[in-house]
Amino acid sequence: MKVVSIIMDPPISERVEKAFDLISEIIRTDASVTVYLIGDGVYCGMRGMNLETIDSEHIQVFASKEDLEARGIQEDLLTKRVKCQYNLVEKMVVDIMESADRILCF
Repeated sequence: MKVVSIIMDPPISERVEKAFDLISEIIRTDASVTVYLIGDGVYCGMRGMNLETIDSEHIQVFASKEDLEARGIQEDLLTKRVKCQYNLVEKMVVDIMESADRILCF
C-alpha cells in the first residue's frame, strides 16, 4: 500500500503530532509513505522536530524549496531524510494520481 501524506501545519500543531503518530503506525504495516512538507509544514523537516521520531526505510520526505526559502530555512538545517525540490506541488499531484492508495492531509 502506498500512502501520501501532505503536511502544511507547523510542528507544534496538535494535528501534526497526530499525523506523525499515524504515519508511524502505517509504516509498521510495511506500507510505503511519502510525506510532502509544504507551507509551514517545512518546519517539521528541521533537525530536532517531528520527523526525527520516525526511523524507517519505508518513508520518503520531500520539502518545497520555495517554502523553505520564503521562511529563510537553509537546507543544512533539515534532517538528512528530507529532499528539497522546486515545484513540489506538481510532483505531489503526479504521485497522488499515479500511485497513491490513500491520502492524508494535515
